[in-house]
Amino acid sequence: MLKMNNDLKDILHRRLGEKRANSAVCNMVRGVAPSSTANLGPGFDVFGMALDLFSDIVQIDLVSERGVTVQVGGLDHERVSTAVDKNTAGFVAKLVLDTLKKPQGLVITLTKGVPVGRGLGSSAASAAACVVALDALFGLGLRSDDLVRLVAYGEVAAAGAVHFDNAAAAVLGGFVVVSQKPFKVSKFEPPTGLEVAVASPNVELPKEKTKVMRNMLPGKVDLGLVTNNVAHASLFVAGMALSDIDMIGDAMSDSIVEPIRSKMIPMFSDVKRAAYEAGASGVAISGAGPTMLAVCNSARVNAKDVAHAMKEAFERGNVSCEAYWAKPSSGASVVEKR
Repeated sequence: MLKMNNDLKDILHRRLGEKRANSAVCNMVRGVAPSSTANLGPGFDVFGMALDLFSDIVQIDLVSERGVTVQVGGLDHERVSTAVDKNTAGFVAKLVLDTLKKPQGLVITLTKGVPVGRGLGSSAASAAACVVALDALFGLGLRSDDLVRLVAYGEVAAAGAVHFDNAAAAVLGGFVVVSQKPFKVSKFEPPTGLEVAVASPNVELPKEKTKVMRNMLPGKVDLGLVTNNVAHASLFVAGMALSDIDMIGDAMSDSIVEPIRSKMIPMFSDVKRAAYEAGASGVAISGAGPTMLAVCNSARVNAKDVAHAMKEAFERGNVSCEAYWAKPSSGASVVEKR
């Protein structure tokens, strides 16, 4: 992981070095980025989808004093570090400022809207909102793949390693497929009728949750399990390309990661069963969890009803839960500059 982090840092230094002559074109820029879900069953570290459920807002002010300062407010703000090297927005801002060799400084004001540690792309949303704001502030005109690279590198501050799935979804919106070697990001527009039911149980989370949940996974996997996941991942992408929600739902089967991570989610099997009985097309853990999500076809079922069925299943096991319903979202954008 350390080599991957350093390799990506070198790429970003080269890309940003080409923009070194650019001067700031604004004094203030405000960016916004959506929540997202990753994996979606078989697409571990490869699939991501932006959701219009929550969003983070980052305001960047150009100041005369050099360096980067981070301020955090909003939802779960007490769980988000204001230390530059521990905050995904501050981390990427410092990289950009240092590489561009600017004499000014930046004040980053992060307003959290995405819940922290729930498997909904909180750290990626912060970095994505910051990156699009930085791009506008300095008039960099970065390509979309470089914006994704920056956000993925920002994940080092939160998880200790680069992660592209939530990063690409937060930047680009829609459904994304990411390949690391070679680095490719493909975006698909989800079917119009695709909605998502979300159930987020209130369970105690370990510190550095993402790192803990990754360390649980096996280093070697049976070939049959790999074959099953490849088949379902392929079917999932085909479903997106064909706008076939039933195919997408049928493909949300994970033989490798879910059997391990599901043990950390109380009432998992009951919640999954309740979602299907309520009419869901497919069910999976959102990212590293503990949130669970269900893909729904709005022509046949109301995602709100599915979300409430999942919530009730959690609560039958004395696990309190928040229920939401959402649609795929557009990606990060600049909402104000001056």
